[in-house]
Amino acid sequence: MRDLKYLTVDLSHARQIVGSPARLGGTSDWRLAKRILDVPDIGADIKTLTPAAGLEDGVTLLPLWALHWLSYATRPRYQDDLLDRYLHWALTRYIGLFEHLDQGSSLPGLTLSEAGRRIRGNQRRVTSEEMGIGFGALLATYWFKQTGAAGLPISIIDVDAALDDRYIFAGGARRAVRAIHDRRPDYLLIAPDPSSRRRYRVRALECKGTSSSISYAVRQLASAAEQLIGITVGGRIPRGLAVSTVTMNDQLTYLAIDPEEDDEPSYPVNGNMIDQAAGFRLQDSVVDTPPELLTNASLRASWATLADFSGNLAAFDRWAPDVMRRRLARQQRQRVTFDTPYGPARGTSVTVDIDGQQVHVRYAVNATIDQQMTQKADAIADAQFAFAERLSGFEDPYDATAKPGFQTASTLFSATPDGSIFAISVD
Repeated sequence: MRDLKYLTVDLSHARQIVGSPARLGGTSDWRLAKRILDVPDIGADIKTLTPAAGLEDGVTLLPLWALHWLSYATRPRYQDDLLDRYLHWALTRYIGLFEHLDQGSSLPGLTLSEAGRRIRGNQRRVTSEEMGIGFGALLATYWFKQTGAAGLPISIIDVDAALDDRYIFAGGARRAVRAIHDRRPDYLLIAPDPSSRRRYRVRALECKGTSSSISYAVRQLASAAEQLIGITVGGRIPRGLAVSTVTMNDQLTYLAIDPEEDDEPSYPVNGNMIDQAAGFRLQDSVVDTPPELLTNASLRASWATLADFSGNLAAFDRWAPDVMRRRLARQQRQRVTFDTPYGPARGTSVTVDIDGQQVHVRYAVNATIDQQMTQKADAIADAQFAFAERLSGFEDPYDATAKPGFQTASTLFSATPDGSIFAISVD
């Protein structure tokens, strides 16, 4: 963090870029699946690879959404004594990272800004990896929505930060779950079964990022496909998505692949099972663990992640699995309630001064959900359902061409289907 010269940006222009629709080019097709299978030394036991629904040939988005998902997904990785520094650093580094690329079509593409192009060495590698997380998590929500979670709350869980060890329990019959590889996916996604509000599905997500070549990104996806089979659930591998975000030649694109799964089970959740999952932790040796345990532990971990994002320490302490609470020491921060296009929100804020310009960022949760976060599990789930339904009916937050009212004259807003809200303004 010693050389910050590349952080000098016109923040008003940067705000305009991150808050404007752009086309992120991408590929997810059978040809890519074949290229991945042709990578030398790829494991013979990976699943059949198929195109990822909704990600076949690019998506329309706001870069703001990727910044939101990056902040949300990575927050549990940082202890409180590093959190402010991380938030300031990541914000100042990434708000001015993007620029529009004229493609001769109605929407521009995305490229790196002049400031972004000056990032070199190890910081370029870190930037590529973190863009991989931000865009990967965002693209995963497109994919999950296309495959049965439209209008439903979708949450992300950092496996290492929330569940600790190397092995994961996931659904299936009441039998042991075993690790079949030394490596596993970094994230879990959880969303309700559209046919039953009290049953949830758990999927795996592996995010990669590179500033190298498409060939290297293909090799990354081969590695990711192997990580996605790093867990079994009752003898079966859960559904998953692998994404590589590429900044080759300073342009942003992605590759994505979906290991095939014909049928996807869902598992019951209720207050008693969620409470029983408080002591859950990943283990090296598992015998006859109920498959519902991961589902319930993941749901409470997702609520802890949401509470942590908005600074609701009482809710974080209420829902964090024991291993997550032991790993993350948090201090009380001032919380405020403010209006958003999605209704009132409650959370914390960070202000960063850059060359006399100020960036204000708010990390929050929908106020109704926040109010329920220390109550019974059913109350939180119902509040999240209501928010996700309202969000999808309000105007699709992932349809940037609709140009919905997610910004005011001074503030940009973003929301995730499970209730987190992210806002940026510039003075």
